[in-house]
Amino acid sequence: MNLNNCRFFLLLLLPFASFCQENGKLVLSLEEAETIFLRENLQLLAERLEIPKAEAEKLQAKVWPNPSLEIDEVNLWTTAYQKRTGEQLPGLFGSDSFGRFRQISAQISQLFETAGKRRKRMELADVSAEMAQSYLEDFLSSLKTEFRKTVFSFHFHERYSDMLERQLTSLENIVNAYQHQYDAGNVNKAELIRLQASLFSIKDDLIEERKTINKLTKELVVLLNFPDNTPLSFRDVYSTDFKYQLPFNYTLDYLQEQAILNRPDLIYSKLEVKHSQKELALEKARAVPDVEFSVGYDRGGNILQDFIGVGASIDLPFFDRNKGNIKKAERAVEQQNFLNQNKLLEVKEEVRQHYKNVLEAAGFFETINVEYTQDLDTVMNAYTEYFKLQSINIITYMDFLESYIDTKKTILENQQEYLDDLEDLKYSTGIEIENP
Repeated sequence: MNLNNCRFFLLLLLPFASFCQENGKLVLSLEEAETIFLRENLQLLAERLEIPKAEAEKLQAKVWPNPSLEIDEVNLWTTAYQKRTGEQLPGLFGSDSFGRFRQISAQISQLFETAGKRRKRMELADVSAEMAQSYLEDFLSSLKTEFRKTVFSFHFHERYSDMLERQLTSLENIVNAYQHQYDAGNVNKAELIRLQASLFSIKDDLIEERKTINKLTKELVVLLNFPDNTPLSFRDVYSTDFKYQLPFNYTLDYLQEQAILNRPDLIYSKLEVKHSQKELALEKARAVPDVEFSVGYDRGGNILQDFIGVGASIDLPFFDRNKGNIKKAERAVEQQNFLNQNKLLEVKEEVRQHYKNVLEAAGFFETINVEYTQDLDTVMNAYTEYFKLQSINIITYMDFLESYIDTKKTILENQQEYLDDLEDLKYSTGIEIENP
């Protein structure tokens, strides 16, 4: 790790005394990693800027239309013919001659919106701001779920590869010993080939695991906004006592109710209905013509000199009464109502599905405990020693080795599956459900 990266970690990890490094890797707990993720993730930082953008739209919706100033009928020169035939005016700025043949008119006008258009735009902007906040919450929930599941997957492959490395080291020692025994003519070649084949198989599995770890490391480094090539490791991710279960005080009905109340994307769907209703109200208001009032000055183009007059203008809704946009907005309201009803049904069924998945995943661990896994490791070590002492034959040893690797992998896979299912349930309900 270069000096810049070291400085980065010193600054980044200063608030967390529990961070440590092992074998050149930065070792984090899930809670520590999530704290960094929520603070440093670039996608999240970018998405949070949508909130001030929505607030700016609310500010813009409050402003009145600008007044309009028009200056007209200014003659920059006067011909001799115009002077002979035209009417002389009083001079300008106290002069007897300047401006006697200069014409000018000016008008200032202000548009006044009718039917509460400004207020309806403000209400529409308020709903848009609520939608931006709801979208951010849904984005955060989705990204957090993705992050946690990536950590779970990383930890599975990390633990599994560690187990493969231990068995690979043990098997390499056995193969080397068997090679010496074969060279001395004490064992047959078939046994040596069988051991070498198992060795190659474990090496191949280990290579694939390391490739997967490299891929997941890349994803986590990006999610955590760490410098590239940051070596990572995680601790305290999987339960050491295998007590995986759903908190049964959370019934399915309760979780579905919480999802309806708290799930951000469902809230967003409801806000889309409200937004379409506000747009419909605005389109109906646009059918009412706005009124523009004006005050004008004319120096010499009127029957009265230095004429000042007021005026008003309004569109006559003979042809365009905004009927097309109103019908379009009405259909949009109906459309959003259907989509919201469909979203509600989807959410309830998602909660039901993930609830059942967690129960199924938790059922795997009903008969698994710490003693079982410890006994499994102990028996594997014993089988290795027995085989070295030739107390058991190669078939018995290889069968148990394969069974041991498959069993350890299955236990790790089910731990990851349970935690993944629990994260899916958290996301589908919109609440944090603690793993007991």
